[in-house]
Amino acid sequence: MRSIILDLETVPHPDAQKWAQPVKADSRLVDPVKIAADLKKKAAEQEDDFGLDWDLNRIAAIGFHVVGETDPEVYLCSDEFEEREHLKMLWSFYTYGRTRFITFNGHRFDLPGLIMRSLYLDVKHPELEIPAPWKTDSHVDLYQKFSVNGARDRKDVKGLKFYANRLGIPVYDDITGAEVAACVKAGEWEKVKNHCLFDLDLTRALAERLDVLPRMTVAA
Repeated sequence: MRSIILDLETVPHPDAQKWAQPVKADSRLVDPVKIAADLKKKAAEQEDDFGLDWDLNRIAAIGFHVVGETDPEVYLCSDEFEEREHLKMLWSFYTYGRTRFITFNGHRFDLPGLIMRSLYLDVKHPELEIPAPWKTDSHVDLYQKFSVNGARDRKDVKGLKFYANRLGIPVYDDITGAEVAACVKAGEWEKVKNHCLFDLDLTRALAERLDVLPRMTVAA
């Protein structure tokens, strides 16, 4: 079976504010100054969440590694045209029953994201078995494995870099996913690419440690 390690980096859609639900001030407030301050605070908090909302974000980078066939690659999406073309490319590698995605938290983020962005960009996509990733061969979510298939509460399951560090896997990345939007805004696309490549590498290393993939052997 072909294994594809996948990682997405997302940013707020430029039109997100147009589609977002309007914020409301705390009903207990009566002072106009305090109401305005509360609305400003809630609007800022809402904008911080746009990049993770699949109705209000877009894909800035698709990290993609067909294990044993290609080197890890990152496809940058500076606009929706590039995003659409890269989604088409990604789906062209997928064949039901003969392909599996390997992700970290892809059950709740990457795979729903691929589907929703394909929907909004009118890109044909296959049906994916998302509801129970530990019961299907089409997707292995390493996050689910660290949750012991849901036995641990989500708040107790930590991030990709934590488990890499905890298992002694070197982590060289100098930015986090939360910083990707600022990098895109500043035109620092190389940082976005490197961050995504690091995530792909860590996902592969964790997949090997969890025996999802064969462990790489190093010649003496």
